[in-house]
Amino acid sequence: MRIARSVSALLLGLLLSFSAQAAAVATTLVAQPELSRFTAALKATGLDARLRQGQWTVFAPVGSAPALPPPPYRAQDLPALRNWLEHHLVPGRMLPASTSVAQAPRSLAGSGVQLWGMAGQLVADDAPVRGPAVQADNGLIYVLTQPLLPFA
Repeated sequence: MRIARSVSALLLGLLLSFSAQAAAVATTLVAQPELSRFTAALKATGLDARLRQGQWTVFAPVGSAPALPPPPYRAQDLPALRNWLEHHLVPGRMLPASTSVAQAPRSLAGSGVQLWGMAGQLVADDAPVRGPAVQADNGLIYVLTQPLLPFA
């Protein structure tokens, strides 16, 4: 009887954890308060709608990241802001083991993005990743401590 209850509790926990993750990347980003500046920029450029369909890997710098976004990409120039944001969006689910220098997946802006581990720290290009990837229905979100530098 105790085993049956334990198994039932385990199954219920798994079911709840899967239903809690059932949100698109765009919705999952909105639920992260530390990413509010990045999310607002996505919305201002219309890129948030694109993240509702297909598979995505998003490299999202926290709001306290230095120069988010950098001066040449502020909201006054939406095309430049959109281009800056596109460097942080990679079609498909990107895992650290799946990237190499020769075959770095391309962001929407066309730049290669490398995801690798160094001394126990996950790094996207030169930006440290904070914690594990945030899972979404249609992708992964890597929270960065600084923005990716376009074509760096």
